[in-house]
Amino acid sequence: MKMKVRHYWLLLAVFSISCQDSPTSPTVLPPEENKLARFDSLMISFMSDNDIDAGALSIMKNSRVIYEKTFGWKDSQHTQILPQNAMMRLASVSKPITAAAIRMLISEGKIGLTQKVFDLNKNGTGILRIDPFPALGDTLFKKITVDHLLLHKGGWDRNLDKDWVFQEAEIASGLDVSSPPTQTQMISFLLGRSLQFSPGSKSEYSNVGYLVLGLIVEKVSGQNYIDYVHEAVLAPIEINRSDVIQGRTFLQDRDFREPWYDSGFIRGVNVFDVTGPNVSFSDGGWNHEGAAAYMGLVATSTSIVEFLDHYLVWGPDIGKVRDNTYGTGWRYHTGSLPGTQALAMQRDNGINYVTLFNKRRIPSEGDSYNDQIRLKIDQVVNEGALN
Repeated sequence: MKMKVRHYWLLLAVFSISCQDSPTSPTVLPPEENKLARFDSLMISFMSDNDIDAGALSIMKNSRVIYEKTFGWKDSQHTQILPQNAMMRLASVSKPITAAAIRMLISEGKIGLTQKVFDLNKNGTGILRIDPFPALGDTLFKKITVDHLLLHKGGWDRNLDKDWVFQEAEIASGLDVSSPPTQTQMISFLLGRSLQFSPGSKSEYSNVGYLVLGLIVEKVSGQNYIDYVHEAVLAPIEINRSDVIQGRTFLQDRDFREPWYDSGFIRGVNVFDVTGPNVSFSDGGWNHEGAAAYMGLVATSTSIVEFLDHYLVWGPDIGKVRDNTYGTGWRYHTGSLPGTQALAMQRDNGINYVTLFNKRRIPSEGDSYNDQIRLKIDQVVNEGALN
């Protein structure tokens, strides 16, 4: 207990220094600061209780960012304060951004929701022409549509098979190519296997489906994925290119504003050097550069809260432009990777918020940090902190 108390006050000291001395400290707008200060203590105590080194929270009300702060340390040695414009991995919160890019291509008339994804008959009816390896493993692949992929109905079930985006070394070995394989090579490998259900018959969360959507964005737009996302989705709503970027696998290649990613004791094969020593899973356990469309983006919490003000983040209309007449339900999307938890929340009362952490709770240990912090923030909001 003493360690946690000391850690709490250390985080409080770090937060105070960073807000007083940092030239990039945010300006807190009304409502009054003493109400918003409840979020300071909430974040500090939550991070202390869970030994989380780096965190960020941004809150928007009625299209105005009224709170944007980061907490903690940039490095594992606790020698560098996390900058107030810090950015972190989004994990699966990348998916709504990909969905928005797909919706934009649909609105431009370049693809259709019911259009077939794979041109397996090579007659031009499908969007992507990728040769299965070694041969087509399931005729059901011919049924997959763009809509199926958006709604996780493509036919992949990671509970019955593997989550293949984390099996890059195995895929490379099966294809007899160097690791990590390209995204196209990964899909070629999977086209040689079987689906777990008929496309459209049910919904099972799928990283593979959004990997394919990223390939569609590039194929149809003729641009690199991140370039099209910025041009068509983010720039029109005035989100700076430097605030949403394609993430990098290794520490030395990352943006200077990113903290270290604490994956604990989880280690695995380095997909860039499969014969070398095992690495911290968040630093080589997957090819982060290749994962942009489904879990590979890095962003500030404020840029994502701005995104939430314009696009739907979950449900059958994921990625669509928000309309004030759209229902009254709450919608949120979470992201989870070793070393990452991200939450993007849209409430029905004009409030959006985003939390980012550089650590995740192991699923077997119970509720994720995303679930826990969401309940705590909603409680403070419901008690009138933003009135």
